[in-house]
Amino acid sequence: MIRSASLGVALVLLAVAMPVRVGAQTSDPWMGTWVLDRAKSTFSGNVPERRSMTFETVANGLRHTTETLQGEVTYKLTYVFQLDGKDYAADVQMPLSTVAFKKLNATTLERSGKYQGMVVETVTYKVAGKVMTVTQNGTLNDNPVSSTQVFTKQ
Repeated sequence: MIRSASLGVALVLLAVAMPVRVGAQTSDPWMGTWVLDRAKSTFSGNVPERRSMTFETVANGLRHTTETLQGEVTYKLTYVFQLDGKDYAADVQMPLSTVAFKKLNATTLERSGKYQGMVVETVTYKVAGKVMTVTQNGTLNDNPVSSTQVFTKQ
């Protein structure tokens, strides 16, 4: 009888602990695939016809992939980084040499983009539920850029 009670208590504790463990694995709210809501977004330049972003965990950090349809061309940018504020190589197609990410709080990341060692842009990724707002400000290719992009989680 004591064994049955102990087993029952152990199973209840295990059942209670399991959701916490699973939740800890997905605690980074920006992880997953996000799709641009063009109607809610603003750009200083050309508005992409379609854009999606994916953040995923890989062996050596986090991978950020962006696919953008502009005209008849789809651009795909991918790079890997860690949330330590250190510089990591940007995708060779980007007008940046490196990117550095830091976690500002549980729902916000900040990226500093550098060209030849000088910060030329700052991007903030802020998540509220299934909506991510990405705010970009800087100068790329000697042109001022700014955007507020609103994405929905898929």
